Amino acid sequence: MKHGDKQWKLVDDKNFYYDDVIVFKGQFYVTDKWGTISWIDVCSLKLIQFSPPLCGFGNKKHLVESCGSLYVVDRYYESNEDTRRNYVGRHHREAVVECFKVYKLDEEWGKWDNVKNLKDRSFILSKSCNFSVSTKELIGYKANCIYFRDAFDVRMYNLDDDSVTTVDFNPCIDKTLWSRSPWMRC
Repeated sequence: MKHGDKQWKLVDDKNFYYDDVIVFKGQFYVTDKWGTISWIDVCSLKLIQFSPPLCGFGNKKHLVESCGSLYVVDRYYESNEDTRRNYVGRHHREAVVECFKVYKLDEEWGKWDNVKNLKDRSFILSKSCNFSVSTKELIGYKANCIYFRDAFDVRMYNLDDDSVTTVDFNPCIDKTLWSRSPWMRC
């Protein structure tokens, strides 16, 4: 809805579900389940395809801005249905998220580059927004890791060794990931 509108307007009638939305370089961007990035033309309320599909087969795409670049973090869930069901019952605590894959958008060539190293950055996937932090400037975060929450815990995916671990209590990390308000940070 724009200022002055009296009713909602459908932005796109082809795809009613998007995994994530972000404001990047002053523009609204969305990603669908295939990792196709589109931006919203605020004048016409039309979606303009910005990137090719990611070709990643993860279960959920997250958009993250880091150091002026746009990334997609592709979340892969455990494929074994029995293990996933056990996880909800608090068994096999490492079972739901199997891995993450990170891709950086090459804006010049319009293609996705696979990223294996975030250098001194960590990506935070919180309930209300996603963002990156410098591990040199913010104590408590480990470089080249993705922090996220599941139903019960704060978790960390390490891109170096593809491990998923539960994060011991850290007031800053817990507050950031469990808060509904993105401004509630340490």
